[in-house]
Amino acid sequence: MSAAGMLTGVTLGMTGAALAQDDMAATWTKYQEAVRVAELCRYMKHDAAQWAKMGPYIDGKVNHEIGGGQRLTLIEEAKSGAWQAARVQGCESEGAKTLLSLYDAELAPLAGGM
Repeated sequence: MSAAGMLTGVTLGMTGAALAQDDMAATWTKYQEAVRVAELCRYMKHDAAQWAKMGPYIDGKVNHEIGGGQRLTLIEEAKSGAWQAARVQGCESEGAKTLLSLYDAELAPLAGGM
């Protein structure tokens, strides 16, 4: 195999890994947004015990691949996205309803709700 061919293979491999990481980050953020939208639209707050149950479940959705530093950034993105969905678009918007459905189906049972 030529050097150019090897470089192309390495580049494609790195691109695939980056896309997988982006997918994991998007998934993790979506679950965080679902919790935040539930808090905003339903005027509720999750306590430490509830987060202790939801957190590992969310981490499991991405095979525990999101590191601590990246989490901080993603949490802020999730808060912003949740605010946009709940307060700007409204709790009756499709975006908010989709996130609330995710929360109800997967996270509320862990948090002791629904």
